[in-house]
Amino acid sequence: MGSNDVPPPHVPASYHAMCTLLLGTGGLLYTVTYVLMTRQSLRDRTYAMPLFSLGFNFAWEIVFALYVAEALQEKTIFVIWMIIDVGLVYAVVKHGANEWTHAPVVGRHIGKILAGFVMWWCWALYAVSSWWVDLEHPVNPKDGKFYRGLVGADTTELGFWTALAAQVVLSCLLLAQISVRGTSGGASYAIWATRFVGSLFGLNLYYGYCWYVWREAHEYFMHPLAVCFWITWPVADVAYLAVLRSVKQTEIVLKNGRKIRGGKEGLGKREPPPVRATSTNDSLTCPDIDMASSDDEDLNRAIALSMGQPWPPETPGAKSESNVVDLISDEEDGDEELRQAIALSLQESEAAASEAKVAGKPIMASGFHPSQYASKSLGDGPQTEATPAASQPPDASSGFLGLDRKAMEQERLARLGKRKRDPSPEASSKIAKPAAPSSSKDRINKTPSPASSALQYPQGTIKRTWAFKHPRTNDIKLEEVLQLPTLSIAVLSSWQWDMDWHETKLDFYKIKQIWIMSAKGEDLQEQWRKEIKESRVPNFKAVFPPMGGQIMNMHSKLMLLFHSTHLRVVIPTANMMKLEWGETEKDPRTGESWQPAVLENSVFLIDLPRREDAKVGKREELTKFGKGLYDFLEAQEVGKNVLEGMLKFDFSETGNIAFVHSIGGSHTGKAGASTGLPGLCQAVRDLNLHDVKYLELDYTAASLGAVKRLFLKQIYSAACGESSVAPNLPDKVLERIRIFFPTNETVVNSTGGTDCGGIITFSRSHYDSAEFPTECMRDHKSTRPGVLSHSKLLFARGRKKDGTPIAWVYVGSANISESAWGSQKVLKTGSVGKLNIRNWESGVVVPVSEEKLKGLELEDDQVPPMSVFEGTMEVPFEYPGDKYGDRKPWFFKG
Repeated sequence: MGSNDVPPPHVPASYHAMCTLLLGTGGLLYTVTYVLMTRQSLRDRTYAMPLFSLGFNFAWEIVFALYVAEALQEKTIFVIWMIIDVGLVYAVVKHGANEWTHAPVVGRHIGKILAGFVMWWCWALYAVSSWWVDLEHPVNPKDGKFYRGLVGADTTELGFWTALAAQVVLSCLLLAQISVRGTSGGASYAIWATRFVGSLFGLNLYYGYCWYVWREAHEYFMHPLAVCFWITWPVADVAYLAVLRSVKQTEIVLKNGRKIRGGKEGLGKREPPPVRATSTNDSLTCPDIDMASSDDEDLNRAIALSMGQPWPPETPGAKSESNVVDLISDEEDGDEELRQAIALSLQESEAAASEAKVAGKPIMASGFHPSQYASKSLGDGPQTEATPAASQPPDASSGFLGLDRKAMEQERLARLGKRKRDPSPEASSKIAKPAAPSSSKDRINKTPSPASSALQYPQGTIKRTWAFKHPRTNDIKLEEVLQLPTLSIAVLSSWQWDMDWHETKLDFYKIKQIWIMSAKGEDLQEQWRKEIKESRVPNFKAVFPPMGGQIMNMHSKLMLLFHSTHLRVVIPTANMMKLEWGETEKDPRTGESWQPAVLENSVFLIDLPRREDAKVGKREELTKFGKGLYDFLEAQEVGKNVLEGMLKFDFSETGNIAFVHSIGGSHTGKAGASTGLPGLCQAVRDLNLHDVKYLELDYTAASLGAVKRLFLKQIYSAACGESSVAPNLPDKVLERIRIFFPTNETVVNSTGGTDCGGIITFSRSHYDSAEFPTECMRDHKSTRPGVLSHSKLLFARGRKKDGTPIAWVYVGSANISESAWGSQKVLKTGSVGKLNIRNWESGVVVPVSEEKLKGLELEDDQVPPMSVFEGTMEVPFEYPGDKYGDRKPWFFKG
């Protein structure tokens, strides 16, 4: 721009040379800036230039390279910048979602949004440029300015206004971006310096020189609007430098290069993991809290001594070494940093022992757990949250989960001193309650039955969760699930966690625990790893499954309970929440629970004995159930120790059941055929439950998404063992599907009332949609009066084409939604598209035995009745259920 100018005689002869020098310097520095921005973005796993500005800059270079510029050298510079811009665009597409965890819709579509900005800016800049350089009617024509061989059109002024506008937008948005992020991700002092000096040379100095030596052609430089612009951007850049210096002093740099906001204020602005709900398993510069492997004698000795325990450990009935399963440690964890943590623990124990008076500090931070579901009978206010609560991270003194390791050590030492003085030691609870002192009634299973460690369910069973003040039938308490006396390691997966309640069930000192938790965003996961490390909770490790891109929830509920004699695999529909396991709040005056249960769930569990050869088996030796479980855990990145520990047990009794999972993300090929709805279809085929003539489906759910009739047909098709992508089924098939979901009336009249309805979610807009299958809805009423259900159950009853009756039930975490089961379409090319799943889910398909089915007397067109499930599981709701009629479902949108 301006290379074809013919200045008047009063303009110095060095005009073109000086212009080339100023523009060349600015262009070179901006080229370096773009390269540095791209490199820094990839290092920091973010993007450097705000989306709006990047679209503006990219479009400016495209329009000027392809339309405005005439001279070869000008076109070359613009093309070079266009090529370098591709690196910035790649960083946005690659890592952009990391910056939009607060707005995941933006994160999922960030590439499309950027493309939209680029196209709009191309349109806008082309419109302005074509208007400006119209050869017949150019804007603000001047003598000495030549364009395409004609005098008048001034591309130099066009470049001034468009480039200056782009510069002001960039400088202001960069200042806003770094202020909001609170980190220097994608930024550096070198980037600031090259960008600032490059802009100074290419804009202010270049155009200022032109105005100084050839004023009549460049009067626009001193226009009030121009002055406002060329003063605004340097001020914004100087402010940016001050903010950059500030955030660099407080930010936290993760091992993977990501940077997160540092300090309490910054962490408080980011939503913590749903610890009423809760998420790339990257780690901080220090590893997760970790116990050493069982073969590291010195390290185990240090840990035991730091906790005041004898070494070697004294245990009643010593277990053979071959039966020890250590799942907490992974070989790749940093031993040196772990030793430092142990040394610090030892120092704290010694310091605590020297104190004359032991502080009775509570170690469970009250309120630092999920927003709890209230009960109207307890007089609490209404519950308004059904999604993860955005609570503040715990105080540094309390640490992760509100557990204060120092107070725990002091409490332990106090008990140890008392035992030395008292000839009759007392049974003590290792962890204290923060409120009133706990009584023996706080722990339900103080004296478990002798049979609690035997193989109670070697062939598997399905039970209802226990419900306080309701008759016990085929139900089970959490303590009975855990088998606490012999439990050594617990791998627990849940979407919601009630921390205060959890620590009354599982003692961190006695039982090693691995929690599989939901945390969306790498920075959030790293924040919690930091909290975990700082708390130094013993025998504890947190796992955050990959949660990138479209994945929104780790909704799976799963337990692997390791005992010396067996592995208990548990698939509940309940989270680790008090109310969901049938318990209720206690009266603070008496410490007693008095209100009947408000929620119920279902549980599948099976006990698997140790392998007779005492070896670690191979995945290929597992049953279909075992392989499905193994693949799911491997995808969740639980670590090789969990997987190898699982392979020490015999899965042969699981041959007649199927593990069904939903692995979050996009899947194609073989991976897409084994998870979500295709996985359910494959499970039905593996169990020889396919080749169906007709089928009746009854699905109970605690949450309904934007369910459409087509989606119900896809579920029906998968349940028949047929492809669910594009089912060729008539609408009449919907008459064979019933959805059990409570009406508003049922929730209002329940024991907990509307205050307990927040866990059951459904949006009015979904129900009012013309595509929603309202004809399939049935009122979900539990056979326990007043109790609401959180179970996810799919009952299938049908006849095969040869007349053989079939019946099976799915028990798991998947509600009726595409988020849970996945969505997949047939492309215009006729090929099947990707399977897109937003949730991690897990469940099991359990068929009714052939003996039970053979005893039925059915007409040719009859399917087995619901009573066929007696002996397989207790149907927990009233059947066939009332149609909605004029009533409406319970609406609650979290």
